[in-house]
Amino acid sequence: MSTTWDLNDIREGMHVTGTNGKRLGKVIRCSPESFLVEKGMFFPKDYELRYERISNVGVDDITYELSDFDLRLGSGGEATRAALAATAATRSSTMAAARTSTATSARPAAEATSARPAAEATGGLEERKELHVPLMEEEVGVEKVARETGHVRIHKVIKTEEKHFTVPVAREDIVIERVTATSDEPMLPSESAFQEQTLDLPLHEEDVRVTKRSRVREEMVIRTVVQAVQKEAATTLRHEEAEVEDTRPLAERRTDGAPTGPSGYGAPGAGSGR
Repeated sequence: MSTTWDLNDIREGMHVTGTNGKRLGKVIRCSPESFLVEKGMFFPKDYELRYERISNVGVDDITYELSDFDLRLGSGGEATRAALAATAATRSSTMAAARTSTATSARPAAEATSARPAAEATGGLEERKELHVPLMEEEVGVEKVARETGHVRIHKVIKTEEKHFTVPVAREDIVIERVTATSDEPMLPSESAFQEQTLDLPLHEEDVRVTKRSRVREEMVIRTVVQAVQKEAATTLRHEEAEVEDTRPLAERRTDGAPTGPSGYGAPGAGSGR
């Protein structure tokens, strides 16, 4: 016994999948008789589906039975198939009326043009149409791109040298001079008279103290300059040519002096018929 599904089993937002595994869409509205599925890859517009065609209902998904007719046309209901059948019947009647009108109007024209050439009277070739075949070729586009060729490293190194110089300095020395007394008057003896003593006289001299200080001797300015040089480049260009091969028998080829060969877009030997 098959299960019958109704409005109480379906809710908006459930996903509808066909029995063939294809996803049909999502339920966007429910009514007592049917439910509406949004348009998607299978349906070109929103379609109304019937409850009796439901084969299974899950938590968030619905399995819907699709017939072969539904799979071919992407339709989902009996009303849609009826509308398509009515459209096909109307189209058939319109085409039948058009054929009758054409046959009636073509009869006098056929009598007036009975002297046409045999090819036109038999409904032969249509009006000649042109066929445009583009032939492509490549052209050179030159573009200059900057790239890094290397580095120039400038190292600053420290070198030492021995510097010799002479500086004049002053120093103290002692000169002893003996002077004979010239006065005969007696001198009162002092407390240091007839006593041994030592005199300490400091002597000075200048010494050389060497100090160093830094100064800028010179500056080195480094800049880059741009030089124009000639550089060769090569590439391979392609172009298309048309080679026409005429497979018709030699007797049926054109003999009106048309150009032949690749330059004239004709087949070799097709112009003269030889």
